Amino acid sequence: MLESTLTGRDMQIEDVVSIVDEASQAMTFSRELLQSAIENISLGVSVVNHQQQLVVWNHRYLELFTYPKGFVRVGRPVEDLMRYNLTNANLSARRIDEIIADRCSSMREGQPMSYERQRPDGTVLRVDGSPIPGGGYVTTFQDITAMRRTEQALKETNIYLEQRVKERTQELQVINEQMLKAKSVAEQANQSKTRFLASASHDLLQPLNAARLFTSALAGKADDGEMKDLVDHIDSSLGAAEEIISTLLDISKLDAGALEPDIGVFPVNEIMRHLATDFSAIAKDQNLELHVVPSTVWIRSDAKLLRRVVQNFLSNAIRYTPEGKILLGCRRLKGYIRIEVWDTGPGIPEDQLAHIFEEFRRFQHGRDKKGLGLGLAIVDRISGMLNHPVSVHSVQGRGSVFGITVPTAAPEQSETAVAKATSSSRRVSNLGGLHFLCIDNDPAILQGMVALLGNWKCDVTAAESLEDAMEKLEGHKPDIILADYQLDDNKNGLDAMDSIRDALSEDIPGILITGYMAPEVREDAIDRGYQILYKPVKPAALRALVNKLLKQKRS
Repeated sequence: MLESTLTGRDMQIEDVVSIVDEASQAMTFSRELLQSAIENISLGVSVVNHQQQLVVWNHRYLELFTYPKGFVRVGRPVEDLMRYNLTNANLSARRIDEIIADRCSSMREGQPMSYERQRPDGTVLRVDGSPIPGGGYVTTFQDITAMRRTEQALKETNIYLEQRVKERTQELQVINEQMLKAKSVAEQANQSKTRFLASASHDLLQPLNAARLFTSALAGKADDGEMKDLVDHIDSSLGAAEEIISTLLDISKLDAGALEPDIGVFPVNEIMRHLATDFSAIAKDQNLELHVVPSTVWIRSDAKLLRRVVQNFLSNAIRYTPEGKILLGCRRLKGYIRIEVWDTGPGIPEDQLAHIFEEFRRFQHGRDKKGLGLGLAIVDRISGMLNHPVSVHSVQGRGSVFGITVPTAAPEQSETAVAKATSSSRRVSNLGGLHFLCIDNDPAILQGMVALLGNWKCDVTAAESLEDAMEKLEGHKPDIILADYQLDDNKNGLDAMDSIRDALSEDIPGILITGYMAPEVREDAIDRGYQILYKPVKPAALRALVNKLLKQKRS
């Protein structure tokens, strides 16, 4: 039509009617599409034009409000709808006018709005409004009553739970205070018992020793058999009393922490050889066979305390084995050995295994009645002090096996032993020409290591870090790596040696040097294929370990 008007060309009335009809159909379709869309959403929707007159709404909008029939129609001012709803809310006329004025102003200015309104029936509506480009305003209405009730229920539940937690916390505080008081009383009683036992044991042992001396003198003068038997019984009774007091004293010292373990490295065979000598005659007197399987393993422990444990195992085995054999040997584990004592005694009932380490717990089927039931109690305390786990397995009618697990250690040799090894095997002990890579973040230690290895005619590359080592090696492969565990930047020697091996594509022997006694460090080193030495490093031990690595590499 515009083109016809501009060009001055006449247009037939039929063409005008057709164009207007098409436009009307398009507008009707668009309106129906919009109406269908808003009818299928869960929110109530109302749309007003720029004159704030209602033009579109959906069925949900009508459900949310109780408008009279025919009240909602196209062209109805939105102010009428607001006033009707607010009048039902029992508000004053002045307050209703203020609210209507404020909301109509926001709609005219195109300002978005969002608020909640609680109606007299208790329902809660959320109202959100947004301006339409070109004028007009669309408002959505959502019934959020269920959500607000849920929130209120959760809030009340939370308040209740907080109150219960507060009450329980107060109860726990009272219980903790009572437990602390009870613990304090128990600790004071235990300390008093320990002091009493230590004092009483010392005072009682003196006269007992004197009494035993007297009985020994009397035994030399007793001629007839009856008198000699009587003296032997007295001496035996005094010995049992002395054993009880000594054992109680040891337990009190262990409980009080008065015994400090003296950890060292030594061959396990030293303990086994001495115990074999001590118990062979005793076993023979009881018509038992004692077999001791020697071992070449070196271990890290307290020699005296560990010997006490194994000694108690052997004593119990002889006491409770009427006939058969007793075996003392070692079972190799990864980084550990388990020293075990086997017997062919009657065994221990399964329901009693959990109680055998309690004080004064002993069985009635032993060879004699002199057992105090304290030997395994001492074993349990020594095990905890040394961190050496104790195990027990038993089968009734077949026997029992008691074991204690001890960490292994690298052998330590004296300078004399090294000198003999050097003279007898020059090919293995001659370290001249070997290339050592030493990594330590302490320059003084590096200087000392360079001086020591230099005396052995060795070539040494000293580095303070992994990066320093890689720069100084320049691709050359060392024969052996010596690395400190704790390096700078939270790195450790094990990771450094792994990195060098990967960079040079060579399985280079390595020795970790550390002052950390933690078993996990040792286990990690062994798992990665490295040896370990503990500070302070003894030259003889280092040389012996290097020789061992060279032998392994050549084989």
